[in-house]
Amino acid sequence: MHELRRRCEAVQNDKYTAARLYNEGRERACVRDLSGAKKALVECLRLDKRHIDARNLLGLIYYETGECVEALSEWVISQNYRSGKNVANEYINIVQTGQGRLETLKNVIRKYNKALELCMQDSPDMAMIQLKKVISMNPNYVRARQLLALLYMRKEEWERARKELKAALKTDCGDLMTLRYLKEVERVTGSSGDKRDKKKGTESSAAVYLKNGNETIIQPAGFKDGPGIGALLQIFIGVLIGLGVSYFLVFPSRIGAVREAANSKAAEYGELIDTKNAEISDLEAKISELQADIQTQKETIDDYSGNGGVIEVNNRLISAAYAYLDDSQDNLKVDEFLDLIPDSYVEETASTEFKDLYHFLKGGIGNTVSGSYYDSGIKAYNAMDYEKAIENLKKAVQYDESNDEALYYLALSYYDSGDMTGAYDGFSKLLEKFPDSDEADKARQHLEEIGD
Repeated sequence: MHELRRRCEAVQNDKYTAARLYNEGRERACVRDLSGAKKALVECLRLDKRHIDARNLLGLIYYETGECVEALSEWVISQNYRSGKNVANEYINIVQTGQGRLETLKNVIRKYNKALELCMQDSPDMAMIQLKKVISMNPNYVRARQLLALLYMRKEEWERARKELKAALKTDCGDLMTLRYLKEVERVTGSSGDKRDKKKGTESSAAVYLKNGNETIIQPAGFKDGPGIGALLQIFIGVLIGLGVSYFLVFPSRIGAVREAANSKAAEYGELIDTKNAEISDLEAKISELQADIQTQKETIDDYSGNGGVIEVNNRLISAAYAYLDDSQDNLKVDEFLDLIPDSYVEETASTEFKDLYHFLKGGIGNTVSGSYYDSGIKAYNAMDYEKAIENLKKAVQYDESNDEALYYLALSYYDSGDMTGAYDGFSKLLEKFPDSDEADKARQHLEEIGD
């Protein structure tokens, strides 16, 4: 009794928390914080997956940012939980009946995928052309603006990158990737705009004017007309005295001054070299960081494009959803699209919304498809085409695990084809899951034969 009361209280608390998260998501959506709103609504649906208003609002947020697959997933699931008086019916009807809108969405996805392929082929200019067309058709496509800004950053066109990122923030002011790119642009443009020219001081050097080799010429007081022998002797003695003074007094002081100036210049140039080396190291670190970021983006593009990538499996899921919603209700066609999606992607990589829509479609076509594959398998078994019988009966069991006859004939097909391991596993599984089945005695008999 206490355990039941505790569980009821826990469920009630989850309901209250889910309602609070929905209100928070709605408030964030009103101020264009779509990332924060998305996070709150996803957490709300984790606590209360039948919260119709939260699921419809989450679909609108996906649709607003250009994520049509996720939007359609949320609305289809919402429609399944409540078929009547649900605004999701109107949203799906708008997508289905608005031929021009649907064609525009397809073109947007096609051109965005083309831009990703061009990035992979190292053709950034052509990719930028495709992305500009995408943005002209859907200005709120945040991923397209982010990729275009990243290409601008690669070409060092920082102002254009800033413009695209600012436009992306108008759609979703809380997107972390957009804020990260914008921070990098601000950092680069801010450091380049703060460059200052270093002013170099001018050095004043005393100019030395030499007269006739620095000698001091003493003109005699009585020298007027022309030099005589005494005057010539005095000039010669003056030259000797000037040379002596220059050699013992002037030259040493000049040599010392030149050496001091050279040492000062060498120290100044050494400091300048150290500064430049530090700047070079900073630039190399920035280049390495940008190259690492570019490599990360390339890996992200690899995940989104190529065989088995996110884009391809999303397109397959969209095709399956459209086939399911089609008036003809061709469930085998839905199965063909779902069968192209690898199980490893669904189990390990796919988002919660992707898994919900995938399993919803699987469950919706299960009984019809299982019966069709069972009839095809029995027909192939009777024709002794055991390989085809195994292929169809495996799918019949996969879509309807309660079909004991399909499981029995699957094991029997393995047995008749000579695959005793597959036959043993099939008969054992039949006895384990359906011990009271009409085919149980036959299964035990075959197991005894295989054992012998």
